[in-house]
Amino acid sequence: MAASGSPSNARTFPDSYYEDPTLYQFFERILISLNEFAYNGTKYPHDYQFTYHMVTSVKLTDILTVLMLGTVFTILRYIVTATVSLPLAESLNLKRGNRAKWPESVWKFLIYTGLWGYSYYVVIYSGRHNFFQKPLDIFKDIVFDEGYLTRPIPVDVYWMYALQLGFYVHSIYGTVYMDVWRKDSYMMLFHHGLTIFLLEFSFLMKYYKIGALVLLIHDLSDVILELTKLNIYMKDRAGRHWPLHEWMANIGFLAFTVSWAWFRLFWFPLKVLYTSHWGVYVYHKDKDPKMFLFFNTMLFKEVDDTREFDERDSENGSGGHGSPKRSEGEKRSHAD
Repeated sequence: MAASGSPSNARTFPDSYYEDPTLYQFFERILISLNEFAYNGTKYPHDYQFTYHMVTSVKLTDILTVLMLGTVFTILRYIVTATVSLPLAESLNLKRGNRAKWPESVWKFLIYTGLWGYSYYVVIYSGRHNFFQKPLDIFKDIVFDEGYLTRPIPVDVYWMYALQLGFYVHSIYGTVYMDVWRKDSYMMLFHHGLTIFLLEFSFLMKYYKIGALVLLIHDLSDVILELTKLNIYMKDRAGRHWPLHEWMANIGFLAFTVSWAWFRLFWFPLKVLYTSHWGVYVYHKDKDPKMFLFFNTMLFKEVDDTREFDERDSENGSGGHGSPKRSEGEKRSHAD
């Protein structure tokens, strides 16, 4: 929602252009947008001066805030692991391999729940923004005038970004020094770095509404995934099988599959990819789209953002292979 007095772009196309698309229209309009902006360097030359000003608009206070939050998350995780996760794993008498992975899933379940809850509050529940309900109008309120890069970001969205960036900074440390090392851990490190880059890029470009939608749409599936893992770890423990946890794990896997399909394969294309293509077309055609191809290339990479389910390891009790560092849970289980 544009602030009172802030510039915006007028609607110049028929009303049907601003309505939700059919499946055919979705692909057709994506292609129209790509043909207009992505392969038309003569009409839309890259603005190197704008890029320079965008990159140099980074503020030291923002960097320090993110690093501070990353440190806080790391300290908090150590505290949660020592005072909650490991004692609970011992009281539940988990298998050794599952005990090593238990603290990681407890932490991720708690932090993903908190981060997604705050994203939901900011984007939907607070009522302060309408870009989930009207995503196409995001680019109506984006006008690349002289003061564009200096316009402030809403405080609630700023902290949404700061918390997420701080978490992913922590996650780089956590993947190397705290998590059980898995076959896809190097890919997770790459994912964390890519996510930090994409978040920071959308923050500096003032594409924060698109970024907020991505965070809202992506994180709920991770909450369900980690809760499902916890039930997998609890279904065989203390020398017996627990049918309730197996049932909950199966329900969780189904819920994760449905949520992933709904959010990643429906909401993400409709709310994010369609907006970042067609929204630019209807509001910025014959103007300057600014980083259209680069930004959308990064967004398309987010479609394939998945998490390792790791059920096979839970069955055989292994703690992963090739880890450069032992996880906190693994250290404790070997000490036992």
